[in-house]
Amino acid sequence: MRGIVFGILLFLQVSVAAAQNWFFNAADRHSGDSLPRYSFVQLRYQLSKLTDTKTPGLRYIEENPIQSVDLRYGFFGYGRKKWQQLHHYPMYGVGISKFWFCPVKNIVGNPFTTYLFFNEPFLQTKRSSLHYDFSIGLSYNWKAYNTYANPEQKAIGSSINVMIGFSLQYELRITDRFDLIAGPSINHFSNGRTRSPNRGLNLYGLQASARYKIGPRKRKGLPRIFEQITYTIDPYKPMYEFYVVGSGGIVTTFRDMDHPGIYFWAASMSLDAARHYGYTGKYGIGFDWFYDGSLKEQFEERYKGDVPARLLFWPGVHISHEYLVHRWTFITQAGINLKKTGDKGIWYGRIALRYDVSKSIFLRAGLRIYDSFISDFIECGIGYSIYTHRE
Repeated sequence: MRGIVFGILLFLQVSVAAAQNWFFNAADRHSGDSLPRYSFVQLRYQLSKLTDTKTPGLRYIEENPIQSVDLRYGFFGYGRKKWQQLHHYPMYGVGISKFWFCPVKNIVGNPFTTYLFFNEPFLQTKRSSLHYDFSIGLSYNWKAYNTYANPEQKAIGSSINVMIGFSLQYELRITDRFDLIAGPSINHFSNGRTRSPNRGLNLYGLQASARYKIGPRKRKGLPRIFEQITYTIDPYKPMYEFYVVGSGGIVTTFRDMDHPGIYFWAASMSLDAARHYGYTGKYGIGFDWFYDGSLKEQFEERYKGDVPARLLFWPGVHISHEYLVHRWTFITQAGINLKKTGDKGIWYGRIALRYDVSKSIFLRAGLRIYDSFISDFIECGIGYSIYTHRE
């Protein structure tokens, strides 16, 4: 018995050790610990409009502009770690923002958000560059729907919601320390149907900001604040990954929006095969098996309340692309339901974030969408991967 236990522990230790050396990112773990972190502060202003919410009570808000101000603190990925070179020396950090809807006294509220952001250039010249900027976080201080206190606000039913932001940015370097930035932006607010109603809110507009770099211009033996470190990186040899993910969540329905204590379970099981084509990406195909307990309400009248369990399950197939940043992976999927049930329609999609705990074990959280980009449910789960040898 002791031998078996010892063998299991030895296997786990070897697996962990192998995981730390399997990926390029794991091997890069301590490569730049002796180098300083260079940081920055950024102040951003956005002018936006609210898209059609299909909510009559919000028409007067949709007709007016929305303003917001962000304050960010982040770090330059100037090459302190090798993975930063793979992503063209990105920037990342935390931010806080405040939104003002017009008029200020309204039935939605004037929320503020806290979030994480990742900013990567994809086209650069000596003094200017084009970037994409992705952010995700939580938004607070919404005036949620309430049967008596706020009955006309039938767009969003929770006071705390998820915020996802995306923008394209043109950045101009004015001095070694000072940059000006401008470009289009979009923001999405939703609770993933954990509380009804949940039509969600989408903003589109323009943003402009100024960034100031913090840190010494020069240190003995170290690069100047704006200089990038380059490495010789071995050519990538493609490999294949096969993984399974089990996820769960809770959902509500519009029918029960006046009864906030009613929830249903939702779940999914996914089997995927993916080809890693580089250090930063992979594509693949997969099979899904979904469950949504709230479908009972759509079949109750037909089956007199005794709804067969088979109507709550349905399969689907999807294609995917996954973008890897260190131990994080941004996942986008598009799929087709192989069985029609309830209002789920023909197609579905998934947007998710994955974090690799080790070579084989990872955590994943995401949002399933369907029909006209409607939030279906938030999934949180754990997965296991196996890899083939490299070609």
